[in-house]
Amino acid sequence: MFPFLKTKHFLKDLLPENYIDIHNHLLPGIDDGAKTVQETTHLIANMKELNIHKSIATPHTFNQKWNNTTQTIKTAFESATEDKVNNAFLKNYASEYMLDSFLIKKMQEERLLCIHENYLLIEFPLLSSPFHLYEMLFEIKLQNYNIILAHPERYLYLHNSIKKYEQLKDFGISFQLNLLSLTGYYGKMIQKTALQLLENDLYDFTGSDIHSKTEINQFKTVKLQVPNKKQMDRLLLNNSIFLK
Repeated sequence: MFPFLKTKHFLKDLLPENYIDIHNHLLPGIDDGAKTVQETTHLIANMKELNIHKSIATPHTFNQKWNNTTQTIKTAFESATEDKVNNAFLKNYASEYMLDSFLIKKMQEERLLCIHENYLLIEFPLLSSPFHLYEMLFEIKLQNYNIILAHPERYLYLHNSIKKYEQLKDFGISFQLNLLSLTGYYGKMIQKTALQLLENDLYDFTGSDIHSKTEINQFKTVKLQVPNKKQMDRLLLNNSIFLK
């Protein structure tokens, strides 16, 4: 099904020079990522060894689980970037917003945090499709946000039909690949779906989704094959627009 190259690559060796990561959980103490500034600093040091040049921090905003606000995220960012090395690495802060009715209400009350200009990173629930999915996406688009869907390969209820992904793309939604999905880190079914979406050229951007040292080790220790190395190289370069 996939025209695999014989060559296997460590994930870290695929990253281009000046790669910017647009999805991670580096900010301390506000979600399931780094717990302290010291952990943030340690993760950043390791990410630089992976050839990640800069990053945009995207902690979760998820009602009744991680009730982050613009202020809590800003405060965590300022705490992390008091260190000069961290400050040079962390280009900006945004959020990974859970798509639900609370997000729509929040959006009506304030401007949401974007990773760049009007690019908004959102996620869906992992196990069941949101109610009124397209109605909520339409509401977000009406506010002139350019929607990036985090890790579409991880939503199990989309796995049974490539047409569901194509419908989202036709609606103007950009897809962000979790690079670790290619290694099987989240399971074989998710790996298979990631490769299928890659083969069909449905991804627009990539991200690490690093929470801890565990994910960093995957970049360093797991070799993988990609369907088309040149296509993968082009995809990885797409993130460069966020360096501007």
